[in-house]
Amino acid sequence: MARWASHRRTSRVETDEIEPSRRPASVSPADRRVQISAAKARVTLDKLTGDETPRWIIALSKEPPE
Repeated sequence: MARWASHRRTSRVETDEIEPSRRPASVSPADRRVQISAAKARVTLDKLTGDETPRWIIALSKEPPE
């Protein structure tokens, strides 16, 4: 039986040193809320799987919805 290779990364990014993200003018507030929700889901999933979350996704997940 074949086994899946694990590609989990162990390093973590310190969230205190991440700058807040900025919303591009071309994105509607409703679309931005969806992006923020997706970023929060990605951060949660990465914590559960042990994967490293890109800094820009962490910054986006901390942004307050409009």
